[in-house]
Amino acid sequence: MSAKSVAYASRFVILPALFVVFVAAKILMKGHAVDRWLPHWDTLMIIGTVMILERLYAYKYSVSQKGFLARDITSTFVNVFVTGVVTGFVVLPILVFFTQHYFGRRFVFVSSEQLGPLWVQVAAILLLVSLFRYWMHRLQHRNEFLWKLHSYHHRVTDLRALNDFTSNPIDFALRNVLVYVLLGIVGFSPLAMLFAVPALGVWGIFSHCGGDVRGGWLNYLFVTPEVHRWHHTAAVPEGYGYSVNYGVEFSFWDVIFGTYYLPQKDGQTMQARIGHPGGLPDESNYLRLLLVPLGLYGIVPWLRRLLRIPRSPEGPQAAE
Repeated sequence: MSAKSVAYASRFVILPALFVVFVAAKILMKGHAVDRWLPHWDTLMIIGTVMILERLYAYKYSVSQKGFLARDITSTFVNVFVTGVVTGFVVLPILVFFTQHYFGRRFVFVSSEQLGPLWVQVAAILLLVSLFRYWMHRLQHRNEFLWKLHSYHHRVTDLRALNDFTSNPIDFALRNVLVYVLLGIVGFSPLAMLFAVPALGVWGIFSHCGGDVRGGWLNYLFVTPEVHRWHHTAAVPEGYGYSVNYGVEFSFWDVIFGTYYLPQKDGQTMQARIGHPGGLPDESNYLRLLLVPLGLYGIVPWLRRLLRIPRSPEGPQAAE
C-alpha cells in the first residue's frame, strides 16, 4: 500500500481512533489528581488535538478565522469553565425542591438498580441525552428568541475546534448543560454516567473539526464534520425548513426524523458554504454575542463613558 493510500485511508479512521483513546483516558483518569489540578483537562486536550488535525488534514475550502481568535478563546473559557457551574447552581436547587416535594427524596428513583443493569443505563443515557439535544437544537432554530441566542453560533464562516464553544452562554447551557442537570436527579448509577458522559462530550467537539477528515458510513451514525458542515450551510436546502442535521452527537436521529442531508456527487460528499442563513457577517466582539440577544448591549457604551474608557474598533454589527 502506497503512502498516499495510507494517508487517504487515515482520514476515515483518525476520528474513531481518537474517540476511543479520549473516552478511555477520561474514564481511567477519573478521580486522578489531574482532575483537581486542571478541571476539564480532557476538553482542552481534545480541542488542542483537533487543532493539530486541522493542520495535518488541511481542508482546501477552509476560511481564515484569525480575526475571531480572541472571541473564540473567551467564549470557550466561559462555556467550559463557567456556564456549567452557573447553570447547576441556578437549576439544580429548583429540581431538587420538586423531587423532594413530590417524591420525598432527592432522586426520582430510590436506587439505580431500578433502572436496570449497567449496560442498559449507559445506553439509556446515550439515547436520552442525544435525543434531548436533538430536539432542543431544533427548537433553537424555530423559536425566535432562542434563534437570537443561537444565531451567533451560525455566523461563523468555517468550522474549527476553537469555535465549537462559540455561543451565547444561555444558548450553550440549553443545548449542552441542562440535560445533564436533569439527569442528576434521575438516579442513574455514577458508573453508568462515567461511561456515557465522556462519549457524548468527545464527539461533540470532533464534529467541529476543520480538517479534511471523512466519515464514510459513520456519517449515518455520528455527526461527523462532513455532516455538521451542512448544518452550518448558508443556504438551507429546499424543503428542509430552518436547517438540517440537528444532531449533536448522533446523526441517526436526523435519519429517523427526516432532517438528515448529505448530498453526494460522483461518489463524493458535496461541500457546503458555511455562514449565517440570513447573510449576517460573523461577529468578533464577544460582548455583543453575550449581550445583544438580551437587549443589554446598551450598557456597554454607558460604562465606557462612565469609566472614560476610549472606544476600540469593533467587529461586524449584529442586526438589532
